[in-house]
Amino acid sequence: MASSLGMLKNLPCPAGKSCTAFQCLFKHEDDPHAKTDDNAGTTTTDTGASSDVPLAPSTNQEAPRKRQKLVSQAGKATATPEKVPEPQVQAISPPLKHKKGPAMSTSARPEKPSPVLPGTERTKTKDSKPAIAAVPKKTESLNARHLGKAPAKHDMRNKLLKLLHENYARLNTELKKETKGEGPEAALILTDQELIVKALDEEEHYAVKKLTIYNNAIKNRIMHYKKMKLAQWKEERLASIRKEYGTGEEPKQAPKPIETGLTPEQEVDFLHRLSIDLVTLQHFGYIATVPKDEDIEKAKKAVEASGNFEVCDRCTRRFAVFPGRREEDGALASNGPCVHHPGKAYYLDKTPGDRLSERTRKYRCCHQSFGDTDGCTTADNHVFKSTDPARLASIVNFVETPPNPNVPKDRAVSFDCEMGYTVYGMELIRITAVSWPAGEELLDVLVLPVGEYIDLNTRYSGVRPEDLAEAERWKPGDDHRPTIVPSTDDSPPQRKLKLVPSPQAARDLFFSLISPDTPVIAHGAENDLTAARIVHPTVVDTVLLYPHKRGLPIRNSLKYLMETMLDRKIQVDDTVDKMQGHDSAEDARAAGDLVRLKVKTEWEDRKRRGWTTGANGVIQPPSESEAWSIPGRKGKAH
Repeated sequence: MASSLGMLKNLPCPAGKSCTAFQCLFKHEDDPHAKTDDNAGTTTTDTGASSDVPLAPSTNQEAPRKRQKLVSQAGKATATPEKVPEPQVQAISPPLKHKKGPAMSTSARPEKPSPVLPGTERTKTKDSKPAIAAVPKKTESLNARHLGKAPAKHDMRNKLLKLLHENYARLNTELKKETKGEGPEAALILTDQELIVKALDEEEHYAVKKLTIYNNAIKNRIMHYKKMKLAQWKEERLASIRKEYGTGEEPKQAPKPIETGLTPEQEVDFLHRLSIDLVTLQHFGYIATVPKDEDIEKAKKAVEASGNFEVCDRCTRRFAVFPGRREEDGALASNGPCVHHPGKAYYLDKTPGDRLSERTRKYRCCHQSFGDTDGCTTADNHVFKSTDPARLASIVNFVETPPNPNVPKDRAVSFDCEMGYTVYGMELIRITAVSWPAGEELLDVLVLPVGEYIDLNTRYSGVRPEDLAEAERWKPGDDHRPTIVPSTDDSPPQRKLKLVPSPQAARDLFFSLISPDTPVIAHGAENDLTAARIVHPTVVDTVLLYPHKRGLPIRNSLKYLMETMLDRKIQVDDTVDKMQGHDSAEDARAAGDLVRLKVKTEWEDRKRRGWTTGANGVIQPPSESEAWSIPGRKGKAH
């Protein structure tokens, strides 16, 4: 249609000079916008470009459109800059493309401008050329990013995101007021969009990296910034800029020491006040008495009557075990491989106010919804464990901690045991003990179980079959400490654990470190004491010191408590595809640190209630009269 209308410009206007149309489509002799070039036979516009359309008033056929050019009398294309003005056309740069292609040259590659840090200035030379601007980032709104596996409902994530952003904005505003937008520290100020991106990045980090503890982790982060002062914000911003534009990550800071305000001797003395008696511990799964011989005999007969059929501890299928191996094929268990989820199931927190929908339940190992699949892992055999004290005693009987006058009175011991599955259930395969509060290693040995092992549970125990096969055999009278093998490169030396011949020998080594009055610290100590077949009267359990918000039998993991209470990471795998397992020495020290933190908070609380350390350093509660005189105190000190 447009080309047809353009052809009307070559035809004389029917109205002639009497035409009154505004911008008439036909040709006029006095039209300043169109002049006929008789020599070239073309129509030249006021922009200096020729239409190259032959003037053919005798025909109505449209001539083919060609590329515009200037044509001289000789028929050659020539430029006539003296007659034709330069066209005023605004140059439009082509859009940047992100397709793969040849590498850009060094001079053409856009560089990321570094900010002006305090103490530096940015200069511009006279001959400097403007750098090619980098592609601007997409503008984002304060709305939580979509994730394939979200740790919470979107509304809950948005609420936490906005709280985090509010604290960022508060600190950033304080920095603006102090610097007034001038000086070296002005480079630390973030724009509104940068604040949003920072909040989105932080929230996404916790949603992806801390999926199972998202709510508590992000709330602790919000409280961290809520209490943060302006000086701390400056340091964090400066470290962030150095990390982004500098040589790499900032060096990791050592964990802050826990200061209880007490001497090590006073800490051990105060620790006795956190222990619970065995009668009360029975309600939490502790074994308080040694099983009787008649009960052990009944348990043995019950196993024989069942034909050694058990229920799998992982997939709940029934199977048979064969102590000493089955004669025809040497198998240790029946019913084929075991398909299961190695991680425990957990619940996602519901949105506040949501009372209608059910809570979503997922597995920690693969984050699949509960009941979707039979399992994400396949093991060679089924396994089982028993909790009956009499049946456990039929394999290795329990023993009460014997008196030991050689143990120092100011000693406490933090310990951890690792267990594996055998034809007799779950047995002890490693025991580690460290002193408390110093954390010095006292014992760390591998243990040869009574029965043939089916699965060493390496995912959690960290003990591999080759560890037991290649370990140096320990004999009574030998040094039980690990053998240190120096490395040939810059890596740290290796520790080779020694293998004791039986659980009884490992228990005797542990008894050499403690007495009945020695506080024993562990996380879930009933499992460790049961594996070692020990009945101990003085126990401090971090599961009971830091109970789950929904109460027992649900309990907080040691890894979760270390992250939320002390901001430390334990049980971290170095590889992605291979599980390294727990380090019992690391777990023992972690439980000891959590107990020290509890001692600190409890001692601070009791000092407010009038407790003191006397002239001789002994912790003393307030007298009855002093307890009644303390403001806000309505009863006796405990």
